[in-house]
Amino acid sequence: MSRHERRYLRYLARHQKQGKTATPNTAAEARASAREVAPAVDGPLHECLVPANLFEMGMGNLVFSRLLPDGRIALAVFLLDLFCLGVKNAFITIASRDEYRQRLRRWPEAERLQPMNAACFRKLVEGGVAYAGDLGFSPHADYAVARQIFGDVQSADCATRFEYGHDGKPLYISGPHETPTQVRAILEQLERRVGPGNFDYLVLAE
Repeated sequence: MSRHERRYLRYLARHQKQGKTATPNTAAEARASAREVAPAVDGPLHECLVPANLFEMGMGNLVFSRLLPDGRIALAVFLLDLFCLGVKNAFITIASRDEYRQRLRRWPEAERLQPMNAACFRKLVEGGVAYAGDLGFSPHADYAVARQIFGDVQSADCATRFEYGHDGKPLYISGPHETPTQVRAILEQLERRVGPGNFDYLVLAE
């Protein structure tokens, strides 16, 4: 890898880290159960939002929301890594309209959100999951519940073709919460699946 490419990867990693550390702590969310989510599946679409720089940075938090009969909003958030790992985190929760607006006002500047067509949103997320799956990586455990919010939205209705990986091959950039053991396991999995020299990586020192 050239010096220019390495410098660019460090730029990506720096901005990815800014976005992830500034995002509200999903571990502290009051996550909704599958039973609580059920009424939202047939609810009217509210918003589908993605970071404006998602395809440049390769990672970001995406928001898919629907209106509930009582006026509240069900929202699912997916931390999507387009370059390698697919859905690294996911959760679904229910908020009042005021809580929803406050959440978006607190959204990190590094991930300025913009609208996306619902079918393309689903296609983008599921394509990331499939790409990571081909590399041997599973989506976050809560993805199975969060994805129910897609309901009857059909990804086949989106004509856009999304690219995964970086420059034609996987690119792994270590996250701030990944331990050395986890980093090593990811690198070993990539080597087993695609072979040495067929992926790029950047491991950040804290």
